[in-house]
Amino acid sequence: MTADTERRSFLKYLGAGFAGIVAPSAGPLGPIVEARGAMPFAGEQSTTGARSFLSFAPIAPTDRDDLMLPQGFRYETVLAYGDRFTNSSERFGFNADFTAFIPRNAAGTEGLLWVNHEYVGSPTDAYGQAFAAVVGGVPNVQDMKFDVGGSVVDLYLSSGGNWYVKPNSALNRRITADSLVIADGPALQGVSNVGGTLGNCSGCHTPWDTVLTCEENYQDYVPENLVTDGQGTVGGVFNKNGTHFGWVVEVDPHDPNSIPVKHTALGRFRHENVSIRSAANAPVIAYMGDDRTNGHVYKFVSAAPYVPGSGANKQLLASGRLFSARFNADGTGQWIELATGTTLNPYPGSQMPTIPSGATTLGAVYGGSQGNIVIDAYRASNLVGATPTGRPEDVEVHPVDNSVYIAFTASATAQNSLFNNIFGELVRIVEGSSDGAGAAFTWQRWRAGGPNDPAQAGHVFAAPDNLSFDKAANMWVVSDISSANLNGGNANYTAFKNNGMFFIPTSGPQAGSAFQFASGPCECELTGPSWTPDETTLFLAIQHPGEVSGRRGPGVVSPRGSNWPYRDHGVPLPAVVQVRRF
Repeated sequence: MTADTERRSFLKYLGAGFAGIVAPSAGPLGPIVEARGAMPFAGEQSTTGARSFLSFAPIAPTDRDDLMLPQGFRYETVLAYGDRFTNSSERFGFNADFTAFIPRNAAGTEGLLWVNHEYVGSPTDAYGQAFAAVVGGVPNVQDMKFDVGGSVVDLYLSSGGNWYVKPNSALNRRITADSLVIADGPALQGVSNVGGTLGNCSGCHTPWDTVLTCEENYQDYVPENLVTDGQGTVGGVFNKNGTHFGWVVEVDPHDPNSIPVKHTALGRFRHENVSIRSAANAPVIAYMGDDRTNGHVYKFVSAAPYVPGSGANKQLLASGRLFSARFNADGTGQWIELATGTTLNPYPGSQMPTIPSGATTLGAVYGGSQGNIVIDAYRASNLVGATPTGRPEDVEVHPVDNSVYIAFTASATAQNSLFNNIFGELVRIVEGSSDGAGAAFTWQRWRAGGPNDPAQAGHVFAAPDNLSFDKAANMWVVSDISSANLNGGNANYTAFKNNGMFFIPTSGPQAGSAFQFASGPCECELTGPSWTPDETTLFLAIQHPGEVSGRRGPGVVSPRGSNWPYRDHGVPLPAVVQVRRF
């Protein structure tokens, strides 16, 4: 099919095979793409609203300072940085990232929205501008610690179809870098309070109705503490113990008195996200990515089985086995357990601790302690021959076939690297065992990123980041081209213009083709897409608009700087929006 023909196509994805049908043109911007609720979950049927939401005419890349959507869609801000939303008038945090919508009633008119707040900047950058505009003054370290972490937001659906924050709800709350947080698992035993959470990037909504939030770039605020003895040091901007951060944290959004828990059995590294695979009476499988150049892909297998409806599910991530992935050039792979008895097989040239004379196992390097191994999971993975990769960010489980999709945002620098595409790529893993708990897998380069080619009608992306599947098993991808590289900062990325959101079918004749659904404001990235159960509303975070140039004022020309979301002061603010068809 030629590019011109494709632009005139009317594509439908129907049934388990997403059969392709061609019909006359319906608009100038590209094919109208429809995902008709194929392969619904057991007991559910896609509604008319859901079907209509997933039908759109793809947009072209833009550098406009707004959230640009296909014709027929609109957005409304739910909360922006600094908005007061709790009973004690606490403010919504900075740089919203992952979101998870959790319904509270069968009618679908009430729900909780969990929102991560990944990071802040300094008093002299866009963060300082935002703080001065909406809080007042110059932010100090306590302010910075408050503006990271996460928010629980109680929402209700109005008669007009918009979601609003429920006033005076006891469920509205903030969790910050100073909140009470505890830990379970093999590390940090005996620590009664690990001192809050920070660097919260992505995460997931668990089958037992809690939220997992992941601590990514903790090294920006506390010492990285790459150690073999498990003993961290206190320091960094936040003056906290470095080994207390870099974990997966479980939060119960339904109980405002609950204490978040860091699950140390899942390892300490720069967690981008975690995705859960579950089946009744079988172990839970958790997949994770370490978002750093030459980082690893991880799998955790719980010791106890998942039992639907059991209160014990909240302890499932406290105990189990942690693995790191080895990718072979022939498309095979192995999960290597990070355990005391695992044989050393160092990846050449990778970062690793000193190996004691005569040591042959991980236990000999880490004093025989599983807790010490998980605290240094990145270097332990290098010691056993796991593969350095190109910044693995989101890792998601396909809702139908349980295959695993990994977004590699960039390339690796390790010698003999298998991941060398600077535009990133999407990789698909298929487990060798039916329950996902085995050691063997196969993998394929499912979709490569960039460079953008107008002849491909915009069907190319770069720097894939967060992934989300709808009920029809279509993939939605948001991009994370760095602000410094956008719009001419790096010629390789000029054609992509602002960061965007893309729809990518995972089956059928157009599987792997990227259709752009959204383009974000200037110098931002779009993050954390999540859906209401009927898929009539998409929640999306607009992170760091104006990150490089701040407020667009006199002498600053678009696409440099930002004024989004266009409040009176004109200062760019991170926010969460709702997207609906009108």
